[in-house]
Amino acid sequence: MKETLIKEILIKSICDDGSFFIESSENQHKGSGLFKHLNKGHKVISSKRYVKLENGLEKFIPIANIIEVLPDRTGFVVIYDNRPNKFSEATSYPWFFEYPNNAAVYNADGSLRFQIKITNNPDSDLYIMGFAQPSMEHPDKVSVIINSTTHPEYGFHQLYAVDPCSPQLIETKQQIRR
Repeated sequence: MKETLIKEILIKSICDDGSFFIESSENQHKGSGLFKHLNKGHKVISSKRYVKLENGLEKFIPIANIIEVLPDRTGFVVIYDNRPNKFSEATSYPWFFEYPNNAAVYNADGSLRFQIKITNNPDSDLYIMGFAQPSMEHPDKVSVIINSTTHPEYGFHQLYAVDPCSPQLIETKQQIRR
């Protein structure tokens, strides 16, 4: 059986004047005109995410967070803030995870593959802050930045790679200056 692959991520936004914009991860460099429209004083009133599959099907994803496609295109990673995004329609499992394990890997069809776990976090003060460029050690994997809720003044963030087959992050021993 052929595996379902992701072609692109679509963001469909509606502004307060009824204008409709589609942003595509495949054509990021082209832009959608949304930001020029917002500069004219308009506000986004709806923002929905879709995973467009290779077969042309679009799957609605009920959250409004940044979605990072896995390199093999069989799934995607979502990092959640400490509370749901204002445009998210789902605000609980399996579409929202609180700190410290505030990220998940999903299959191309939107089903949960697993929640990402930060190991060696005895005080539960670490959390996944955002995406980063791939690590030197694991250039074939999505990378994330780990931050601390109790020590945010540290000069460096820790870089970890996401294993698409395991909920445990891979330590890279790389740091990113703040």
